[in-house]
Amino acid sequence: MSKTNDKVIAIFCSDIHLSLTPPVWRSAEPDWLEAQKRPLLELQQLKDKYNCPIFCAGDVFDKWNSPAELINFALEYLPDMYAIPGQHDLPLHNLNDIKKSAFWTLIKAGKIIHNKSETDKIIVGPPIRIEAFSYGIKIEPIKKEESDKRILICLAHQYVWIKGYSYPNVPKENVLYNLQKQLKGYEIAVFGDNHKHFYTSMENTQVWNCGALIRRKSDEKDYRPCVGLLTAGGHIKIHYLDISQDKHLTNYDNINSKEDIDIDGFIKNLENLGDTALNFVDAVKRYFEDKKTNKEIMNIIFKAMEN
Repeated sequence: MSKTNDKVIAIFCSDIHLSLTPPVWRSAEPDWLEAQKRPLLELQQLKDKYNCPIFCAGDVFDKWNSPAELINFALEYLPDMYAIPGQHDLPLHNLNDIKKSAFWTLIKAGKIIHNKSETDKIIVGPPIRIEAFSYGIKIEPIKKEESDKRILICLAHQYVWIKGYSYPNVPKENVLYNLQKQLKGYEIAVFGDNHKHFYTSMENTQVWNCGALIRRKSDEKDYRPCVGLLTAGGHIKIHYLDISQDKHLTNYDNINSKEDIDIDGFIKNLENLGDTALNFVDAVKRYFEDKKTNKEIMNIIFKAMEN
């Protein structure tokens, strides 16, 4: 591949799931905002290095009604990007109510560029043309004109999977093969929603499923987040993010404890906390520390809370 064709012209990511408080498994982080800042800064560094746009395939926030503190954090540290909303970005997963969301606040502030037309097309410039399909919008095939030299890309927030890259008992109708007709005409299809990244091809379409940008759950302990770097030659290069500073709860799996758990005492202790500023996870952790609880029992509770 020539140096010209190897030039990075776009960055693809998805499923950032910004949240003000950490998910249970990542509650070992001393500062959750700082932990989320690390991958965002790395994403910004890539954007600066290659001087190219970022495209996010949905779920910037973990909750559509994120608090002002988190929105302010996103305004400061989330790189400027093109993005479509995922279901977590939308009130009751309803695209019609997008103007009620934190995602819309970022659009109004100019942090996120989102084409609000009916077709959701995002035409960036001569190298690429993107047809964007927000959560709940059906992907439509496209016909490429012979005179159009741009790389035609489908950007969608839709759960698709291939063997080995899905959650257990995933619905068969979500298998990637079922989108074969809808993806006709696209040279590249970029997906969000499935938190396990994969890169494959189907007929004449390359498929890049971005995966999660930030690890949040214990079943992601062996997962390495990444982003896709699109080259001028029309191929995706994988860039893995640095997770060396990530902190999470340990001894969290393979739990097999026969000890009884004093649930009544546990609940009573939580009730006695009253109107403290602690969130639920912090309250649970404090209870465990006070009672010097067995680690296996702690893990059973944390696992249940995570689910």
